[in-house]
Amino acid sequence: MPKFRVNSLIGPVVLLLRHSARDDLPVNSTGIDVPITYEGQELAKKLGAEFGQRLKTIRTSPVIRCVQTAEALRDGAGINCPITLDRHLGAPGVYSIDSQRAWANWETRGHEGVVAHLVSSSDALPGMARPNEAARFLVHHMFAAANGIDGIHVFITHDTLVMATAARLLGKALGPEFWPGFLESVIFWHDSDGMLHTAYRDLEAVRDSRSLCSLAEGDVLEFARREIAATVGFDSGARFFLAGGAFKTLLTGKPPRDLDLWAPSARDRELMVQELIRRGAKRMDQRLFADAFEIHGRVVEVPHKVDAATLEELFQQSDIALSAIGVEHSPGEIWSVAVHAMAKKSFEERCILLLNPLVNWKYALTTLERMRRYAIELNFEIPPEEEAKIWQVFENQTAEIREAMVDRYLRTGTSVQGILDEIQGHLS
Repeated sequence: MPKFRVNSLIGPVVLLLRHSARDDLPVNSTGIDVPITYEGQELAKKLGAEFGQRLKTIRTSPVIRCVQTAEALRDGAGINCPITLDRHLGAPGVYSIDSQRAWANWETRGHEGVVAHLVSSSDALPGMARPNEAARFLVHHMFAAANGIDGIHVFITHDTLVMATAARLLGKALGPEFWPGFLESVIFWHDSDGMLHTAYRDLEAVRDSRSLCSLAEGDVLEFARREIAATVGFDSGARFFLAGGAFKTLLTGKPPRDLDLWAPSARDRELMVQELIRRGAKRMDQRLFADAFEIHGRVVEVPHKVDAATLEELFQQSDIALSAIGVEHSPGEIWSVAVHAMAKKSFEERCILLLNPLVNWKYALTTLERMRRYAIELNFEIPPEEEAKIWQVFENQTAEIREAMVDRYLRTGTSVQGILDEIQGHLS
């Protein structure tokens, strides 16, 4: 590791690190159970000692050799920080989104062939993500996990992810001579101007960090493919939409609160629910407008309503512009993406905008709470005129209707954004 790069930097320094030394993997096997060796443990402890108190967080692939590397690093550093399993660092993960389908690529192309594709091609192999979008999202996610804390943040993974991510962020199709050794890493940091630096061996590149993830079609599609693969999968036989606020993850790098999977028909909805249960999803407490499930660390909501036949029709049921983002999945892995023009404007102007007219005006107070939550999560502004639209709708109603709107808010909101205290001022 180039020490000079991390000794003098201020702010988070992110290392995507290959695990420590292990024995050879069995032929024609993923080798998922192969641990690190005694030498590997000692090497990782030594690296941890070099980090010392500068090591702030450790996240790792769930594979045993990565977890063992994390433990040895922490021991060597002499710190007491938690080790967090990170679903983006393994398989399935940010590159391999469907392990069973993805493994066939290794069987037909070999390890070197798969990596060659990841560092130089733009399309997605079966069961895998498009590598450019995956690499950018992974770096975006790592900085979100670092949470702005000064120091070193280590993400322990496998050679494939290190090689592909280094190549994509450097903008260079790396050859076999750049294959990462044990404990070798690609390093990321921001300079005082907010530019993102990538360093791998003696290679370095600089780019605008705002170019990592956006609401571009490719980023939206790959987020949806990754989350759908991990939840309902591609083989339910259902046509459905992933739409709504989950796509804020592309802007924050943080996991979504939940995933809304909308069905255009009762039959599609039934197929989705059956597939979720078959794949091990656990039912959660009943929600007002949807059935909720927990699966693979994600919360999936399947709304009761099945009256929107297209994404555009679904957007017409939204009031917040950044909720009007979606991906349609049809059997046979047929995909389409839609991003409302006002959602793009909201992203570009870094503000929370409404869609007009407010179709869910009876729930306007809940919409206001969601707007404020979005603003906090994204560090966006809410233009005063947008909040004024909500209060104007409320004030224009009769006393009876206003009372009903407050009652709906008490049933669907959380009352944490100060809205209840503000209502009295708008009742005159």
